[in-house]
Amino acid sequence: MPRDTCWRCYRPAVACICAALAPVVNRTGVTILQHPRERFHAVGTARIARLGLRRVRVETCFPWTDLGALAGGLPARTALLYPSATARELAELPAAEHPQHLVVLDGTWFLAKKLYDGQRWLHRLPHVSLTPARPSGYGRVRREPRPGYIATIEAIVAALRVLEPQTAGLDGLLDVFAGMVERQAEYQVVGG
Repeated sequence: MPRDTCWRCYRPAVACICAALAPVVNRTGVTILQHPRERFHAVGTARIARLGLRRVRVETCFPWTDLGALAGGLPARTALLYPSATARELAELPAAEHPQHLVVLDGTWFLAKKLYDGQRWLHRLPHVSLTPARPSGYGRVRREPRPGYIATIEAIVAALRVLEPQTAGLDGLLDVFAGMVERQAEYQVVGG
């Protein structure tokens, strides 16, 4: 018999995260380009951003589908949050150069690179990066290829802490993420 699912967060009803998410009123807009394989992943974090942030948009993005038209709809001072060789450290930018909108890629690092390589318009955006304060909370259930690589929600929260440090509720998003990882780790131990 199929298990009940919450169709808002796409989690099993017993692991629904909706009630734990308090809305965060962010000023910096966020557009998440999500690889289709990540949409229903058990520990995918774009859903936390989608349900928890006021100014967020999630677009399913196939690497081979040209989303260049999306670029024309992005506001001025949009930057891509991606650790490329040309990326500038977000925390080191003067306030006058802070982006007002972020584009974030969502998928495993392999899939995020596919999105980046397939969407040439992303290369024309200014690139910003982060130096995480600690390793990703994914450690118990998902392996990151490098120590500085973090989950989508961790990156968004870290960026918003730099861009709008007075915004309340960001820790709540990370609490939901930690709870989701904990529940998945318990399931993997029990369920094999």
